[in-house]
Amino acid sequence: MPYAFLTFVAAVNILAQRLQDPLQIYFNQPNQLLNCLIESVRLYQALTYSYKQPMSFTTTANQNYYSLASVAGSPLPYTVTDVEVINNVLAALLEPPLPASGTWVGTGQFTFNQLQQSLQNRLNRFIGESGRMTSQQYLPGITGGTELVTLPDAVLDVRRAAWVLPGSAPFTEYHLGRMDEWAEQAYAPSAVQNPAQPVSFSVYGTAPLQLRLIPPTVASGQVDCIFVVAGPTVNLSVASPVVLGIPDDVSAALKWGVLADVLGTDGPSRDYPRAAYAEQRYQEYVQLARMYPSMLTATINGVTCGTGSVFDMDFYQPDWQQATGVPTFVGMCGRHLACVGQTPDDGTAGGNPGGNYTVGLNVVANMPVSGSIQISRDGLDPVLDYAQHIASFQMGGVEFDGTERLYQNMIAAGKAQNGRLEAVSFYKSRLEQPARKSEVEVVRMYQ
Repeated sequence: MPYAFLTFVAAVNILAQRLQDPLQIYFNQPNQLLNCLIESVRLYQALTYSYKQPMSFTTTANQNYYSLASVAGSPLPYTVTDVEVINNVLAALLEPPLPASGTWVGTGQFTFNQLQQSLQNRLNRFIGESGRMTSQQYLPGITGGTELVTLPDAVLDVRRAAWVLPGSAPFTEYHLGRMDEWAEQAYAPSAVQNPAQPVSFSVYGTAPLQLRLIPPTVASGQVDCIFVVAGPTVNLSVASPVVLGIPDDVSAALKWGVLADVLGTDGPSRDYPRAAYAEQRYQEYVQLARMYPSMLTATINGVTCGTGSVFDMDFYQPDWQQATGVPTFVGMCGRHLACVGQTPDDGTAGGNPGGNYTVGLNVVANMPVSGSIQISRDGLDPVLDYAQHIASFQMGGVEFDGTERLYQNMIAAGKAQNGRLEAVSFYKSRLEQPARKSEVEVVRMYQ
């Protein structure tokens, strides 16, 4: 049963009283205090993973990869838009919201182009630094003798590659190990002179947007890749907002990143102390995004199955993409991209000819941001504290600095909730690891 003791509407009134602005005269932007509450409950979720939900999807014959954000009825959808983020930025800067006309109506301290460019830069930076938003894509048309494969322009990072033999679906795929050019010359010095079926790949000793096949392919084929890809192009159009494609509960990273940029610029908007604070908050969200789990447990047709990462499947079941049948494992690469192995057939192997397989997951879901607040009563005060703290950002100076303890209250509440959840779950870290394991097994970035 969901919590029902306090609605967001009632909580907004409490927050307005705390800010000594019950009529919302000073905090007068549309839904300004509601948006502060939404940011606060989302941060609580990103700190504690308290809100969980079941979900399911049906496999498609010969398809390994599934975006959990795109599944119908998913509790993990991407919903935050460019307009939502920038309106929260503008409220914090005491500027009017984006107008429906598209014509900038703010003061001369900031410009529309400045905000748009900053949001675009921070979106791509956040995706690149966190590395949790991944997608799967085939690179077709690779001919025999090819060593260097051209990557799409939007690729930020290559997380996995597999060589796909020519032929119609189901494809026969062979995982490619990650290698660099020193290892190639040391352990396979004749590879470049002897094209064969590729066994490894490198993205180190190549030009930008290139992937080296080791050895070069002797026959035509394609490469199945998991990429970290740049975000969509933002336009800040109220009429057609752009969904940003990052997890909702850490989307405030972009707000703080944009604030750091515009307040850290020399000119009328300069406010270096608040810019430094905003940059710190952005970096904290990057760390949260790197740790944020998703899948906890899984079943296939109601039967408990193995869970882990796509790299677990490559190392412990290396033929998982070379035959079709009943899938027995669900692996994650990033927070929202799941794969099932072995490659599912149309249900025939599982005794359901003409049908498919139902994958059930228990996931750390998006925190609900409408209706009643889904946080227990003991967590409510810290959530209101943090909402008050970020609402006070627009005051600046000692008035804002004086609310630092409210932020610390939220952090302490997150630690307390995590301690409680750890006490009731002996294997909490094991449950949360599938979406994180790929970062450990195939290291993406050293800190």
